[in-house]
Amino acid sequence: MGEEVDGRIKALVLIRVEPGIEKRLVKELAALDGVTEAHFIYGPYDVYCVVDCPNYDALNDLVMNRIRSLDGIKSTTTCYLSD
Repeated sequence: MGEEVDGRIKALVLIRVEPGIEKRLVKELAALDGVTEAHFIYGPYDVYCVVDCPNYDALNDLVMNRIRSLDGIKSTTTCYLSD
């Protein structure tokens, strides 16, 4: 699993989305508590965001319940980050 930094979990969330919603989705992601960065990219993934959560339960809630519930998201892949 990812490294806890000062008791926090940091992760990169790679996201595949429906065509044409990348810019809107980046704004929606950036507005979520726990998301520290959001950008659109080119390649097999369309958007990514960096998240910072107090623990694994909060990370799970953010990705599974809040990010994945946004309209137009097809799939996510979460990669734990370490400093």
